[in-house]
Amino acid sequence: MKRQCVDGALDAAHPGLCFHREVLTYLRWSAIRRDFLEALQASPHLRFIEPKKLWRHSQEALGKWVLSQVARDTRGDRDAASSVSFFPTRAMLSSGTYDEQLIRDISLKCESSGTPTVVAKIKQLIASFNLSRRCEDAAAEVLQELESASPSIYCTPSLRIIDAAEVGSRTGSQRRVHGAIAEISVRQPKHVRHGCPPVSIPLAAYKKLEMCYKHFAEKTDGERYPRLDYGNRFLLRAATIALRYEGCLATGSLQLCADISLKQHLHAAGYHVMDLCASPINAYMGSPKTGSYNNNEDSSLEGEKVPNHFCSAFPDTDCYFGSLGSALKFDVETAYNSPVVNPEKKPLLLTLDVPYDEDLCERLFSKLVNDMQQAASKMMIANEKQLPPPFVVDYVLVLPLWWDLPMERKKLLFTTSGGPPLSSDEEETSMDAIVKERSAVLNNGYTVPYEWPQRLAKTAGKSWVCFDGIFVGDSYKCFCTITNKWIPGVTATEVIGLAQPRATADGGQLLETLFASFYGTQQA
Repeated sequence: MKRQCVDGALDAAHPGLCFHREVLTYLRWSAIRRDFLEALQASPHLRFIEPKKLWRHSQEALGKWVLSQVARDTRGDRDAASSVSFFPTRAMLSSGTYDEQLIRDISLKCESSGTPTVVAKIKQLIASFNLSRRCEDAAAEVLQELESASPSIYCTPSLRIIDAAEVGSRTGSQRRVHGAIAEISVRQPKHVRHGCPPVSIPLAAYKKLEMCYKHFAEKTDGERYPRLDYGNRFLLRAATIALRYEGCLATGSLQLCADISLKQHLHAAGYHVMDLCASPINAYMGSPKTGSYNNNEDSSLEGEKVPNHFCSAFPDTDCYFGSLGSALKFDVETAYNSPVVNPEKKPLLLTLDVPYDEDLCERLFSKLVNDMQQAASKMMIANEKQLPPPFVVDYVLVLPLWWDLPMERKKLLFTTSGGPPLSSDEEETSMDAIVKERSAVLNNGYTVPYEWPQRLAKTAGKSWVCFDGIFVGDSYKCFCTITNKWIPGVTATEVIGLAQPRATADGGQLLETLFASFYGTQQA
């Protein structure tokens, strides 16, 4: 197995090296997570609301901490894609790590979460634990082991398919998965002291990865690594993805995706639909299909048959499956005019199914505001010169109802799955109370400052926003790609449509019309 470039340096993109590196990363990150849990449990000043769930809560908080660091990666996409992106290091972060979101997430799990004493103790614990140094050391250890190891002792993956009807042999987490499962285990050399547990994804997700790999990377990977047959190349790439998201990151909420039927509906109307906050497992790959909100037809991973680009946090593992890199570095005009990304030059429909993370929302929506301002400015210049639009882009935002977004459009309230919005009288009596109650969540615990709701509303004005719907109860369904199931009522949800101001001849009313037909509402 060749693992070096012509100059003798490690070939960081080699499938075998990538997987072995991911196993080493997982083992060291697991040790850091265990130490962090012990530090929390040993703190005499912190009392947790659900101590029996602290392992899961701390693991998810650390996963979000990693995402906050990745969002601040100052390297170019090419550099990020050619080197490991999981452990934050000085090479990645020019201004050090960002710990505010971690402080908030831990505080929310504590009794008396917002008191200065509790917050001070959490800050002290995190500073003393020094995640930055631990990650720097872990990254150096992984690199040292890679440089000294022979490829003959690299860890390798093995695949086991668990049939849908096979229930008795499933673990507790596997029983939550609908349908067959792809279980990926790690064959490790005997000298490795700590084992790497298997990770599982739905078999449909595994097949989705294979579809994407064949489309985006099979040819170049095959030419670059001819000694590896296709089956081994793909298994190594897919196993690396599974271990990154389900082993290292371990925040299952990231594998939720917004209403697929709406995306298919917009796709069928002529948009090129792309997700900006995704992973190779949950990115939109659906077929165009006209639909409606009151259509209860089931949909799942089995229906995703169209390889599609997307943005994601980890270009080093995800680029082989269609990732264009971070949404924070995504250039709308370049993507619109790219013969690879948008060969038919369709109008772009970019979705932001945003994470449950105040820090990332601030960064993502601040970039969106800047992109909207640039789009409006370039459109104005094109109109003055009587030129066609330099690019056409509309947006769909799907976010938990935590923020009070003062959009300049009447909000529609949906309370039953597939049902119409409430009448005006019913809306007026309950809308303000719902928004106030839900947004109060952001005032709990240690607060992270944010400004994007007001900035976004101001930039959108009346010219951009074409839909604003609030969904409570079980009225909004998310699809969980890691369990292959629809999940109704995950949280109250707000869906916003933003249409780039342009002439009707250029599709200026298209998104508003499509939202009205999908949700059964009247256009404003």
